[in-house]
Amino acid sequence: MNFASLTKTAAAFAASCLIAGSAFAATLTVATSATFPPFEFQDSKTGTVQGFEIDLVKAVGAKMGRDVKIENIGFDAIIPGILSGTIDMGAAGFSITPERGKRVLFSLPFYKSGLTIIVPKENKAGITDFKSLEGKRISVQIGTTSQQLAKKILGTTITTFASAGEAVLNMLAGNSDAVINDKPVTDYMLTQSKSIAEQTTHLKPIATADLFAMVFAKNNPALKAEVDKALKDLKADGTFDKLHEKWFGVRSDPELP
Repeated sequence: MNFASLTKTAAAFAASCLIAGSAFAATLTVATSATFPPFEFQDSKTGTVQGFEIDLVKAVGAKMGRDVKIENIGFDAIIPGILSGTIDMGAAGFSITPERGKRVLFSLPFYKSGLTIIVPKENKAGITDFKSLEGKRISVQIGTTSQQLAKKILGTTITTFASAGEAVLNMLAGNSDAVINDKPVTDYMLTQSKSIAEQTTHLKPIATADLFAMVFAKNNPALKAEVDKALKDLKADGTFDKLHEKWFGVRSDPELP
């Protein structure tokens, strides 16, 4: 090998090391929609995005040795952003569904949820379960499994909103008979707002058992694998349970992988 070839080889090797090092240390851009407490929401005083899933994402980033940049955008814009390559990962209470699975990869599930109904205290429509929602007016958050379920109920009039809180306020204004929403979000909302709790009833029937996961582009299985490993490590060292207890008051579901 002559000197010129040796120089080129050394330069190529140095460049490859630089690229590899940059990739490892690169900032992880994570899109969320901060309208889903207690998973992700904005602090009313500081405007910062916080919540269980946000804390979890930051802990995952720390395990991976990468800085995390949180982008707060509309829920229905997250997957298109991932597919376009402008976003590395989505973390916004995404339920694992076959339809979404056609477009994105899912991380290991980190939460088991379910859909429930909230009605006005007077409940003039006489709603007791999901069957009795037939022919009623329902408010939901746009782009969610709540909206998908509402569409399957016969004769309903559905109104969509950017957040579950707006859907509930619309119901309390007399514009709908009920709200379908994720149980932990509704529970958290009622603990945080005495006014809403006093004006509503959270019904017990649960329609589905949803598993929440973070989402990635189909062409990025390496990132999924890296995040999955970080999640397993967080569960093994107890960090995951500490975060779960911080936001929900109980340890995580032992059935989750």
